[in-house]
Amino acid sequence: MPTREPPHAHGSRGDLQFRPPGPGPPPGAHRARPKKIVFEDELPSRPRPGTKKPVESIPGEHMPRPHPVPDYELSKYPPVSSGRERSCYAAVFQDQYSEFLELQQELRSAQAKLQQLEALLTSLPPPHSQKEAQVAARVWREFEKKRTDPGFLDKQARCRYLKGKLRHLKAQIQKFDNREDSEGSVYF
Repeated sequence: MPTREPPHAHGSRGDLQFRPPGPGPPPGAHRARPKKIVFEDELPSRPRPGTKKPVESIPGEHMPRPHPVPDYELSKYPPVSSGRERSCYAAVFQDQYSEFLELQQELRSAQAKLQQLEALLTSLPPPHSQKEAQVAARVWREFEKKRTDPGFLDKQARCRYLKGKLRHLKAQIQKFDNREDSEGSVYF
């Protein structure tokens, strides 16, 4: 009794995988890959079943830099000790708040466009020819290039820095104001 071979997917419309020309292992050959050590806190969080994968603002390929303590927390803006110092902190806050708002609006707009483009790309039907597959691959590469653009990532980092600095300044001013209010209050 002859055995039936499972049908091969080669040449089907949805399976357009290419192998670059030239020497290399034959298709299907197993290549040993170096082991990668991953610590538990580096593992990506897994979404609950049935939920959509969130679009990350900073791609996984981007190597995060160490998180040094920001200059504004170390010594640049210690607790406020006088009304004059409070006025200086408030002036810095007002000056950098406008930069933060402008940068935040620009980033939100860019992220919304990237999300729309990603939704459009994921909703495209599978390519019907090799040329369509190549075009789709090129568009995906351009999309990834935009998401990982160093200028875009620097703007995101600057926005996070400003947000932290503004929070710090606001907290220092509020602590000073609360101390001043409690010193001037009379309790019975």
